Amino acid sequence: MKVAAINDLSGFGKCSLIADISVLSAMGIEVNPVPTALFTAQTGFPSFYMHDTKDMVRYCTTEWKKLEAEFDGILTGYIPYEREADYALEFVNTFNKKDTVLLVDPVMGDGGECYSNYSDGLLSRIKKMAEIADIITPNLTELCILAGVKADQVVRDTAKGNHLKKIENIANKVRSGDRQSVVVTGIFTDNDKLCNLVVHEGGTEVIECKYNGRSYSGTGDLFAASLLGNVLKGKDIASAVSDTTEFIGKAILATTEEDGNYGADFEKILTGCLGGVTL
Repeated sequence: MKVAAINDLSGFGKCSLIADISVLSAMGIEVNPVPTALFTAQTGFPSFYMHDTKDMVRYCTTEWKKLEAEFDGILTGYIPYEREADYALEFVNTFNKKDTVLLVDPVMGDGGECYSNYSDGLLSRIKKMAEIADIITPNLTELCILAGVKADQVVRDTAKGNHLKKIENIANKVRSGDRQSVVVTGIFTDNDKLCNLVVHEGGTEVIECKYNGRSYSGTGDLFAASLLGNVLKGKDIASAVSDTTEFIGKAILATTEEDGNYGADFEKILTGCLGGVTL
């Protein structure tokens, strides 16, 4: 199996393409990376340099068409500019065939705020991509942005208690069709745990996970990659999310680095268990 991963590459932070390539490769899935930008370190660090890859996404489309490339899955992550978003849409429209699983991780914001580099034009393009996806994996902020709902208030309300029904309603508003699955990640519940909310064709599932009160770079990327891998391996969406949630929990438990900017130590568990797949 092959997955095209459209994402940035960061030297430090264990995120984005590093996470995509590591996780999917460990699951026996070939990864064909499409870099949207190069970073010395992920943007949570106090200092970093970003190198614009310019037309790389477009050239991947052009050159891979010549190779008659086909993909079982396509994963999209961080897209910094409107130009790259247009190229990513072109890539998806070119290679997203009937049996291809398209997972869009709409990396747009967190904590109730949209990232500063996101223009209205970029947001509209990400929304277009999310509309045609089989699976989207927004956090709560990104879900609200996709729905056109004021994110900061929803995030504040959720931090005070369990508002899963309200979030489910927002997810159903975002959901573009009966076959699309919306997986809302990292929701606080009223018992001081985190959960992932899965809204799909078969109904709604709430999958809880342990929370140690800390945040780690790249966990969203690890989640998206593991989820896509599990779906490609034949798991239904609820089981895939459950196994992926377990994988993220184990990665966090294995982490000894105190600075969350450096990411979770997922490497320690790749050879043992990944998303329910014994290696």
